[in-house]
Amino acid sequence: MPIEAESPEQFGYDKIRYNLTESSVTDRQLKDIIPQLSDLTLAYSDHVGHLPFRELIAGGAPGLSAEDVLLTAGASTALYMIATALLSPGDHMVVAHPNYATNIETPRANGCDVSFLELKFEDQYRLDLEQLSNLIRPATKYVSLTYPHNPTGVMIQPEELEALVALVEAKGCYLLLDETYREMSFGAMLPIAASLSESVISVSSLSKTYGI
Repeated sequence: MPIEAESPEQFGYDKIRYNLTESSVTDRQLKDIIPQLSDLTLAYSDHVGHLPFRELIAGGAPGLSAEDVLLTAGASTALYMIATALLSPGDHMVVAHPNYATNIETPRANGCDVSFLELKFEDQYRLDLEQLSNLIRPATKYVSLTYPHNPTGVMIQPEELEALVALVEAKGCYLLLDETYREMSFGAMLPIAASLSESVISVSSLSKTYGI
C-alpha cells in the first residue's frame, strides 16, 4: 500500500529525529534482555505456544483454559490465520469500516464477499446493532470488529458487548473481536470476549500496550 513508503522501516529509522507514531516495541539488543546466554537452549516449542504462557493468558478470563489459547507472532498473524481458516472464495463476512487494514484486505484477497458496517463520524462511530443485524446473511461466516475501535478509540459498554454476542449466536456465525487495545482503554476494561461464548474469537497483541 502507498502508506508503506512512509513507514519507519522503509523510510529509515536513522532519518527520523522524533518518532511520535511508533506503536510497537523499541529496538532492543538481546544482551539487554538476557545477559547470560550460555544456558539457553534453542529448539522448537509447542506448536500452539508455550503452555505456561497460554495458561497465564487464559487465567484472566473465567471459562477459558490454555486449550482455548493459540499463540502467534503478533495479532496480524492471528487475523490472517482466522481469515484463511474460516473463509473460502465466495464466502460472506461483515467487517466494520474504518478498520485495521488486515481485517479488511485479507478476506478480500481470499476472494470473499465483504460487507462493510460503516461507522460514521456524525454518529461518533457508535456501533449500530440493527444495521449490523441487517448486514448478516444466512451464509455469513463471521463479523469482524475492533474494540477499543481502531483507529478512533471509541469503546462499547459491557451490555453492548453482551448484545453483540447474543446477535451472532442467534445468527449462527462467529464474532471476531480484535482486542489489541483492550488494556489501553480508560476506565474498566471489557471482559475478554472469547470468555462469553464459543461463537467468539478474541485477538490481541503485546506490542501496542506493552510496547509503550
